[in-house]
Amino acid sequence: MMVPLVVRVLPLWKLGDKMLLFVLSFAYLWIYEGDSLFNGLSEGTVITRDSVFVGNEIEEFSWESSGFVSDIVRVGDDIYFSVSDAGIIVRMRDDGKTDTVLTREGNLVSLGKKGNVLLAGLSPAGKLFFIKDSKIVDSLDAPSDNVYCMFEFAGLFLIGTGPEGKVYKLAGDKEFEEYFKTQAASVTRWLVKDKNLFLGTSNPGLIYRIDKNNEGKIYYDPGFEEVNGLGYCGDTLCISGLLPGQGESVGGIKFYLKNREYEVYMGTPILCGEVANLKFYAGESEDGQLGEFHRSGFNIVADLDEPKVTALQEIDNDIWIGSGYPAKVYKLTGKRLKEGEYISSVFKGGVSVIWGNLDYEGKGDIDFFIRGGKKEEVDSSWSKWESIDKHIELEEPFIQWKAVLKQDKAYLKGVRVSYGKQNSPPSIREIKVLPPKIGAGKMDEGSTIMGPIPPEDKERLRSMGFYIPEDAYVIGEGLRCIYWQADDPDNDQLVFDVYVSRDSKSWDEMELGLSGNSYFINTSAYPDGYYYIKLIARDDLDQPNSLKTEKKVSFLVDHTPPTFKEIEKKSIRDSVLVSGTVTDELSSIISVMYSTAETQKTLWKRARAEDELFDEKEEKFSFKVDKKEKYGAIRVVDRNDNSRVVRIEF
Repeated sequence: MMVPLVVRVLPLWKLGDKMLLFVLSFAYLWIYEGDSLFNGLSEGTVITRDSVFVGNEIEEFSWESSGFVSDIVRVGDDIYFSVSDAGIIVRMRDDGKTDTVLTREGNLVSLGKKGNVLLAGLSPAGKLFFIKDSKIVDSLDAPSDNVYCMFEFAGLFLIGTGPEGKVYKLAGDKEFEEYFKTQAASVTRWLVKDKNLFLGTSNPGLIYRIDKNNEGKIYYDPGFEEVNGLGYCGDTLCISGLLPGQGESVGGIKFYLKNREYEVYMGTPILCGEVANLKFYAGESEDGQLGEFHRSGFNIVADLDEPKVTALQEIDNDIWIGSGYPAKVYKLTGKRLKEGEYISSVFKGGVSVIWGNLDYEGKGDIDFFIRGGKKEEVDSSWSKWESIDKHIELEEPFIQWKAVLKQDKAYLKGVRVSYGKQNSPPSIREIKVLPPKIGAGKMDEGSTIMGPIPPEDKERLRSMGFYIPEDAYVIGEGLRCIYWQADDPDNDQLVFDVYVSRDSKSWDEMELGLSGNSYFINTSAYPDGYYYIKLIARDDLDQPNSLKTEKKVSFLVDHTPPTFKEIEKKSIRDSVLVSGTVTDELSSIISVMYSTAETQKTLWKRARAEDELFDEKEEKFSFKVDKKEKYGAIRVVDRNDNSRVVRIEF
């Protein structure tokens, strides 16, 4: 597109008092006006920044080829066009029939004329062919590898060449002489105005002026890398071209009048420019659009199926257009159509959209149609075009509208589509009650973080089956952390309510309106047993018709340490085998350790579980000590970090 998309989506309350009636049911407007009009598709309409209206008739010729049309010239009653890459020249007779008069594959072909003879310059072959009707009547070796333009000036026949940026004249019998040398690599365009010759160049893109006495100099530097369009509209010099850059090419159009420069356009690459009917036209290289440019902006007057507009030529007040990939030829006439179509870009309302009304500003006989789909790319899965008066009955998340203007005086200035969002409930992805003395998230005011959890302790707790967030930390004795992760599909701000229950039937309120993702309760005074937490997520800060989601989780409060059911001692040679049973009413046993009088100041040693793993509420254990040891201690720990230590004599 010649300009980037500018589609505004605004909350209705920002549009003034006249929109307040809609705020109760629809929250947004899709506004399609101004620059955003350029993003639509035109079929027989002209697109301007202010409006869309019925355009002129475009005649499409049935001829087609690979490559791109590089030049269009009329000689007598015949139209010739060259196709580069394919390296061919095609003649179109006045009856519309075509024939190929030259084929030199792999060449860029430029056209000119000398009297009633067509001239063709080939690059990089460096050849010049003279063609009459459909026959090659002569050929010459050009003085340079590349021939980009051919023209007559002051009774001379001249060719613009590259890569040395020279202009040569044909002198005598098939001989060329240097006529003028530029400071550029190539001479790409020419123009005669008031007995002066103007040349456009590339690398760099400059404008030269040469008088009939062959006196020439740089007339204007537009700052282009390449000049590919040149013409006068009255006293205004119009130039199109490509700007220098490191990445993707950028197109530019500038006007020059009385030593003053006007930057008319900068955007998608421009491939050609031409003055026709005292207006400057240029074609771009992405969406096949032809623009009519003036000092304050431009109008899109044609939107071709092919991606590139590569050649323009005025012939009898009609604009002949050449396209690329594939190469085709069109003629934009001066005849106004009786009706034209304009199709908007695709708009995404979202999965939960509620479409409202389509309103427009314009005049004349205009019909509107609408269609929708479940994906952004329009394909066969989309619904068919349906006529619409005002209200949109579609449910699909993507829509597109079409306007049919049915009279030459009809115009469309803008379209506004109202829509709202079905409120989606919040999502609580997870809720956990972390193990004792482990916290995460934002702490309550007055609570204290004791310190970070060493990595090895995180891994140990995770290996025991505990959920430990990455940002977990150590908290005070008796505290339990309720930790959650939640979000909202509509990006609404959420608040949270926390409730606790002993039986999951009757609930006690703990805290309402939390904004973080964790809450801390002190379970020091809670009797042993299972408890239930209910978390409610609400979006009523952003939604008048709010929704909520709740999730429950259970957790165990266990203040009671395990007990030793029995301890036995048995002498075996020079050792004592100590065995026994430990039990816990609520929590599983996670470790049994022992120490002796010699080692108790430095470390605890692990006892052996009978089934090789401490993971049940009752476990048998054993260990051996030397008979020399007189006494020691045994320590048992449950899953909730409750521990009991007993003294033992061996």
